[in-house]
Order: sequence, then C-alpha cells, then structure tokens
Amino acid sequence: MEITFYRKLANKVADAVISNAEYSEAEARRIRYGLVCIFSDLYKFILLLIVFTLFSATLEYLLAFAVILLLRPILGGYHAKNELVCLAVSFITMAISVFAGKLDIIPGFIQIILVIVLTITGATIAPVRTRKVEERTGIYKILAATLTPAILLLDYFYIPAQILQVSVVTTYLLSVYQLLKNKLFNNI
Repeated sequence: MEITFYRKLANKVADAVISNAEYSEAEARRIRYGLVCIFSDLYKFILLLIVFTLFSATLEYLLAFAVILLLRPILGGYHAKNELVCLAVSFITMAISVFAGKLDIIPGFIQIILVIVLTITGATIAPVRTRKVEERTGIYKILAATLTPAILLLDYFYIPAQILQVSVVTTYLLSVYQLLKNKLFNNI
C-alpha cells in the first residue's frame, strides 16, 4: 500500500515550479524528488506530532525530532522501501526515544561512556551513504563528532529526562544497521 496524496501534491508544486522556468530533464527530476521528500517528511512530522500530542508528549516528541533532524542528514540511517514501513519505523523510533527517555534508564557513567563512544563512532561512520557525498565526507565526520557530544552533554546537564540521549542512540543504531546492510547486501 502506497500513500500517494503528498506525492500528487509535490508533483503539482513541481509542475508549477518547472513550468515557470527552463530546467533540464535531470534538474526537473531532482526538483520533483526533492519536493516528494520534503512533503513526505512533513506528512510524517505532522502525523507523529498529532499522535504524540494525543499521548501528552508533544514537547518530548519535538526534542526527539530535533535530534533526528540534526543527526540524520549527517549520519544517514535506515531507509525503508515502503512508506508504511517508513512511518512505522519512524513511530517506533520516536516512541522509544520519548518513552524510554522519560524513564531515565541510562546510568551516569554509561552516559559519559556514550559521549566518547558515539563521538568516535560518528567520526568513523559518517556519512553512511558515500556514493554522492565523497567530497564532503570530512565535513560530515566533523559535524558528527561535534554535534553528537554537544547533544549528549546538553541532555546530561540541562534536560531532566534522557530523551535526547535515547534519540541519539536510536539514530546511531539505525545508521549502523543501514551501514551493515549496505556493506553486506550492496558491497559498497
């Protein structure tokens, strides 16, 4: 089952943009793809915002979403082939981040170890997809090694729950999963 309404909307917007200027076929395809991605993510964001608002966890959802919004473009991560699977994985990731993060389950010494281990991991694996971003790999590694400890330390010192930390861990787990999947099945 495919969710198509945002694709139709994105294609109509793309048609309006493309018809008002001269673009090559490749540029038009990139515009269409970019708009579909934007509308897809906006759709997921709004849908999950409604769900977590019903659970009275709006602020927690926004915190978890901010972490994923910052780290996901740098690290890469899991990409589902199906929109419903993508929505389900997004919901599960957010639910784990929000509800496990509220429980404060990570002891203090593990939090410090996470700062070190995840910073090194981020500098090592970023970006997971390297075909199109080879020239910017160094920038992604520096960003991962800078943002990861900043987010983890912000959560450790200033935020009462561990939502940011759990979000960082789940984002890294999905990125490592995608990296292993790429290496094993695609021989990248």
